[in-house]
Amino acid sequence: MKQGYVWILTNAITDGLSLMNETEFDTMQGVLGVKTYVPRSEELEAFKSRWKNRFPLSDLSVYGLWAYDATTALALAIEESGTSNLTFVKTDAMRNMSGGLGVSQYGPKLFQTLSGVRFKGLAGDFRFINRELQPSVFEIVNVNGHGGRTIGYWMKEHGLLKNVDQTKATMTTFSTWKDRLRPVIWPGDTTFVPKGWEIPTNGKRLKIGVPNNSGSPQFVKVTRDPITNSTTFSGFCIEYFEAVIQAMPYDASYDFFPIEDLDYETLVYQVYL
Repeated sequence: MKQGYVWILTNAITDGLSLMNETEFDTMQGVLGVKTYVPRSEELEAFKSRWKNRFPLSDLSVYGLWAYDATTALALAIEESGTSNLTFVKTDAMRNMSGGLGVSQYGPKLFQTLSGVRFKGLAGDFRFINRELQPSVFEIVNVNGHGGRTIGYWMKEHGLLKNVDQTKATMTTFSTWKDRLRPVIWPGDTTFVPKGWEIPTNGKRLKIGVPNNSGSPQFVKVTRDPITNSTTFSGFCIEYFEAVIQAMPYDASYDFFPIEDLDYETLVYQVYL
């Protein structure tokens, strides 16, 4: 966390910044993160107030807002499709399964109606695109002080912007990310932009630990040749990592290492060692 380094938080962690305490913020000063943008509205503020009164010890994250909007969407779809009398029956494949799972005969109709539901929810506009609910705007956050400071936004149509309601006329004048974002305070409490990877003088290469048994071979897969004893690494995550490495303007030498099943604390301790 000293000067010259950059840390980037994933969406899942940044969305939970509002749930973190002061000690956690103190260890994250200067990091960047991307989070789901939730537009402010009177309905949202009123809901948060009611939630706080009813559940004073439970904080509300964007996942709670999504759950509420999803329930609202399902209710609207049920009303619109006229399938309020939902009954569920077990298929032959389900009869040997434990639990009360069943299938509704109105499922296809309800699914079709739900796919077309659109309304302004607590987390923003609720609508499906190709059967997926996709947030159209992300917020770029710089952790500073006791919270996350918004330095800009990302929109699929326009990329990085300082303001979410920026006009198209001002977008064409931007040439660098500095024009599109507010100033960043980097780790080490500095506004000096880290220059990036420094070629190590001792010849050390980056060690990339790869789970040997991830359970998701489409993402990460480790294969050992019993004859040559060589190891190959494949999967979406491996391909994505290598694509990013190739796109960087400097050389970062690295090696993949298979990691056996380890709990999180043990893995972090291995990094420390």
